[in-house]
Amino acid sequence: MFVSFASAEIQTLGIFKQGDDVDLVQTCASCTYNNITSVISPNSTEVIGNFPMTKTGSVYKFTLGSDNTTQFGTYIVNGIGDLDGADTIWSYDFKVNYRGAEVTSSQSILYVVLFMVLFFTFILILFGINELPESNRQDEEGRILSVTYLKYLRPALWFVEWMIVIAILYLSSNLAFAFLTEQLFAKILFMLFQITFGITPIIVIVWMVWIYVQMFHDKQFQAMLNRGIFPQGKLP
Repeated sequence: MFVSFASAEIQTLGIFKQGDDVDLVQTCASCTYNNITSVISPNSTEVIGNFPMTKTGSVYKFTLGSDNTTQFGTYIVNGIGDLDGADTIWSYDFKVNYRGAEVTSSQSILYVVLFMVLFFTFILILFGINELPESNRQDEEGRILSVTYLKYLRPALWFVEWMIVIAILYLSSNLAFAFLTEQLFAKILFMLFQITFGITPIIVIVWMVWIYVQMFHDKQFQAMLNRGIFPQGKLP
């Protein structure tokens, strides 16, 4: 993207991803030189100053290193060139964020809608879990009267809840990176997402083993019930 030399207004070079190199450019067919006089970071400190730009035809370029684009926000680029033989000051800005792109209003609405859908789905499933039986039907003395297979929906729904939590953490971290200038909260959310997502395979293995053991016991209980034996809640 080329920035007009003649305009006196501060223009924008665009939006870039945090930690990426940024090519600072200027166009001037009648110039013999263009220099970067300063680049001001979002916290108003000078990142670099007084660097010559490399000329290719009528395009001048200077690459701002990735170690100078670690802050979120707007950077101001100031420079000077000899437009038509006269020293002329120019200036423009560029922005740095987590994604390297601007979050549009439609995207913001979509994020919020997805977040609300996930949240209310989580609540509805939680109510549904509480309505399901926790164990086999027993009498007052703890003897099993019948095997309740509906109880296996509870761990399945808990796993769905776990995946919803992971999705909410991921969505929340992206929203925080997009809209918050302070990165700490966004990094904490993303770290929690990475931890929960990382241990999910272990949870799946443990869950499947537990289901297998419970179903094996229930088959034994059912066989005893078919013979007219009403066992206690645990097998000897």
